[in-house]
Order: sequence, then structure tokens, then C-alpha cells
Amino acid sequence: MFELEVHGGLGRKGTWTRSGQTLTTPLVLFVPTRAHPAPPYAEALFVSDRTEDPRLQIRVSGSFFGPREGRHPDDVPPSKGTPLSMADLEFPEEPPAGDLAIVTGEADLSRAANAEVVFLANGPQFERSPREFVAAIRRVKESLGPARVLAVTGLATPSNVPILVYAGIDVVDSSRMVLDSARGLFHTSDGSIEMEEAEPAACGCPACVAGGDLPGHNDFALHRAVLLVRNHLAHGRLRELVERRLANAPWNTAVVRHLDLRGYDLVEPYTPVAGREVLAYASESLHRPEVVRFRRRIVERYAKPPSARVLLLLPCSARKPYSASRSHRRFREAIQACKNPSVVHEVIVTSPLGLIPRELERFYPAGAYDIPVTGDWSRDEAAVVADDLEAFVESNRYDSVVAHLGAEGPIVHRVLPEAFLSSKDRPTSDDSLVALTRTLDQVVGSYGPVARGARFAEDLSTIARFQFGDAGKALVSGATFRGRFPDVRVLRQGTQVAMHTGRGLLSLTLAGGEILSKANAYWVDIEDFHPVGNIFAVGVRDAAPEIRPGDEVAVRHGGEVRAVGTARLSSREMKDFDRGEAVHVRHVREASP
Repeated sequence: MFELEVHGGLGRKGTWTRSGQTLTTPLVLFVPTRAHPAPPYAEALFVSDRTEDPRLQIRVSGSFFGPREGRHPDDVPPSKGTPLSMADLEFPEEPPAGDLAIVTGEADLSRAANAEVVFLANGPQFERSPREFVAAIRRVKESLGPARVLAVTGLATPSNVPILVYAGIDVVDSSRMVLDSARGLFHTSDGSIEMEEAEPAACGCPACVAGGDLPGHNDFALHRAVLLVRNHLAHGRLRELVERRLANAPWNTAVVRHLDLRGYDLVEPYTPVAGREVLAYASESLHRPEVVRFRRRIVERYAKPPSARVLLLLPCSARKPYSASRSHRRFREAIQACKNPSVVHEVIVTSPLGLIPRELERFYPAGAYDIPVTGDWSRDEAAVVADDLEAFVESNRYDSVVAHLGAEGPIVHRVLPEAFLSSKDRPTSDDSLVALTRTLDQVVGSYGPVARGARFAEDLSTIARFQFGDAGKALVSGATFRGRFPDVRVLRQGTQVAMHTGRGLLSLTLAGGEILSKANAYWVDIEDFHPVGNIFAVGVRDAAPEIRPGDEVAVRHGGEVRAVGTARLSSREMKDFDRGEAVHVRHVREASP
């Protein structure tokens, strides 16, 4: 039985309980040989014959053409023994599948419906076809769901384990290390080299310190790589580790590109909407699921405050949120000095997120990302900004555009040649700030002032819609707002329905949960019980498809909202898992006596 602990997109750290043993995933099944027994740090074994070793042993049962005798719950069923090119060949008598199943192609998926662990067949062949590797994972995830432990054999190396786990693999084996040790290959996290070219003294692993035992070194390198992946998962840093490994092998890069460019709909539902700082140091960061989701929501969910008449484009800052930085405090002073600042709408131009309206600067990942600031823009980064800006001004009509930018200026000017340019040299120089106020005075003077409270309400309404879609408009319809940003209470007819905090999200009250539930959005249906604490997956009957880990949700039964809280799992995971926390509850409705 599998229980999820933390997400990393499809990659995850969890607890797998099997044959009375509790194991941590991602996990290596170590292959013992006569010359090299399984190392003492091995948590589980991959064997051809069972021994008295107390550790979990997964046994290979051969192929359909040469099955091994005996049957044990921890035996992998006989494989078809056919290559990828014959994946969907039908056999007159298919190998049986129990808790452990082997999937060669689509034809095997129905037989694996009740399996706890699914092994992808033909692991070594995937090295020649990264596209098929991603396609095989998609077939399993979409057909069988996320509750299955997913394994692949014959493929793992210390340099590709982060990519395998990021793609959704929970269990690998060390058979590749056995083969490559026999071939004289010395593995590291950066790839493999011939043993005679290696410098074991530079390694420091127990095998190298003891005299250069190559199989021992390679096994330990794989073990250490998995421990590193677990650590990065626990700290929300798997994607950063993956991006560092892309230069190690074309296969690594190909898999991630297939996931990013063609598998967004596969990965994004399992990607949290809140988390640690995004370190966007590589070109691949432009295609991270959380980055692409933010940009898509700007197009699909965002609408500018109605009273905003002038679009002001500003550069980003190293400090987040931007308003806490010295540069943006100076920008705000210059804006406030103009004749009518209430009609000015500030939008920050940045990579990799494109455009960030001021009111969304705390929303993840806008409030938690870091990039190398050199003033240089790659063609890909420039294209992102140009595309996003063109779509933004098409959907959000302004009377005037002012661009107070530095290196971003030429990119914006190509899209909006009619924009007023207010920056003289550096955007933060005294001359530029004076020019900013003067330029704004030229374009805002003809508009009537907007009441501060009205513009404040509009900003909070755009946040609600960005977070909850159309249901967000229902949440704040007719609401009043109390507090000083970012700590703002949302009230309807004197009842608090939500609270905006420094997280950049609106947190629900029970009254707010009822509004979302009536709008049929962000709901979790549970069995007939009254929560007294957190909601676990075993008690969930259904969940709204738009729910992502980290979302605010309403917990209900029979239309009655019984709790509100934060989703710990995606919608599909809540429905498929039997273990683990589904919703971290904040408020609970007391049961009627």
C-alpha cells in the first residue's frame, strides 16, 4: 500500500508498505550476484531466487516463453518478453497479474487494473526512445491513476535517477549497474567513464576508499543518487536538481522536454499551487509547470481592475514581493506623485513568468522565484514577454501605455510602439523617476479620481478570480474589505468569507466554502461523517477536477459544507488513494446535537 508524503509534480516521496515492511520511495531494488551480494544499505532486493535475507525481495519470474516455477505474492509475473515494437502483440494466454503487474503496451492496462505495483517492461529500450518512455508513463497514469507504485528496471543510473523520478517512477533497480560494472564503466552523477580514466581517490565512497571495487562503487553511487532525490523532494527542489542533470545526457533533456512541451496536462495537476522559491536559472525553467500555469491563468482567468485606464510596465526586482524592494518603493513614490495615481495599473515585466500585475505579486510563484539578473534577455525569454504582452493588451484594454523599463524596453517597444517611454537611463535614477511622474501626468489628468476603497476592492476581486476562476467572482460579489494589504478580511453582509494573507492566497471560512460549493467549484465530497480534524483520502468520495495540491477547498457531504481547508492532494489522488491526508482542515462545522 502506498502513501504519498510530498509532491514534485509526477515525482513524489512516499511510503510503500509491502509484506509487512515499510519502505521509502523513490526506492532502489538492488540486484545481488554471487560475486557481489546486495550491499548492507539496500532496503529491498530484486532477485532471481529467494534467500533467507529478511529484506523485501521482489522476484523475477522469467518470460512467457520460459516462466520460472513457483508463485509468491512478491513475484513479478512472467513478462511477454517482446520488444517495444511488438508491445501490443496479443498472446493466447496472457501471464497472470496479481498485486505486481508488467505493462508492455496498452493491451496490458486492463489486466493491471487491480495491481498495486506496475512495472514498465523493456526498460533498457526506453533509452533509445525517450518519447515512448513518456508515452508509457502517460498510459499508466491516465488509465490506472496515481495510486499505483510505478517501477522500471534496467534503466536507472546515478545521472538519470532525478529525471526518472520527476517523470513519475517510484521504484528502480540496480541491474544497469551490474551490467556496466562488467563493462568497466565508472558511474557518477554526471555520467559514466571508462574505469581506467576514473580517479577513485576523488570519489570517497566506501568502495573506492577500500580499494576501488567497481561494482561496489556503482551500487553506492546509485544509492546516493536516490538519497539525494529524496532530499530534494522533501525540500521542494526536485525540478532544480533535474535541470542540473539535463547537461549530463541527451536522454535526460529529451524526457524533460517531452514532459514540458507535450505533457503539461499530465504533470500540472500534481504540481502544487504554493511552495518553495522557484530557482529559474536555466532555459528549461521557462517551461516549468508552475510557470506555464501562472502564464495561462493570466490569459484564462485574469481581468484588469475596471477603473485602471493606464497600463504602467515596470521592471522586476531581486527582492520579492516587489513592493518590498527599494526600487519599487521609489516607483510607487513617483506614481503617487502624479495627478491621478488611482487609474494607473502597475504590471511587472519579468522572466520566466512574463507579466505580473501588481495585485498578484504575492501569488505563487510570482512571490517566490529567483533569476540571474544581468540585464540580458535570451530570444526565448523575449518571445515569452512579447507573446504574453500582446495577449494581455488584447484582453485588457487600456487608454494609454507607459513603459518605464531598462533592458526590457526594446522588447516591449516592438509589441507596443505607441507606448510612452519614461525611463531616461536606469529606471531607478532620479532623472528617470522624475520623468515617470511627468509622463504619467500627461496621460492621467483627464480622468476622474477613483475612490481608494473602490480600487482596493477591484484589486481583491481580481485576486479572487485568479485563484478560483469564475467562482472567485461569486465569493467577493457585494463584499467589503477590511484591513491593510496583504492582510485583508473579505466580508459579506457582516460575515467573513475569506482572508487574504502574505501567502498571496485567499483562505476560506465556512461561509466562503459554502459560496464556492454553491458555485460548484473547489469542493471535496466526503462520506457521511463530521470532521474533527484533517480529512484523509479514505473518506473522500469525489473532488472537483480543478483542485491542485495547495488549493483552498470546501469539504462537503450531501451539499452541506462541513469543513474548509487546504488540499494536500490533487483531485485524482484524493479519489484514488486509500491512505494519506487529503485536506488539511482549518475550520470545522460542529455537528448538530
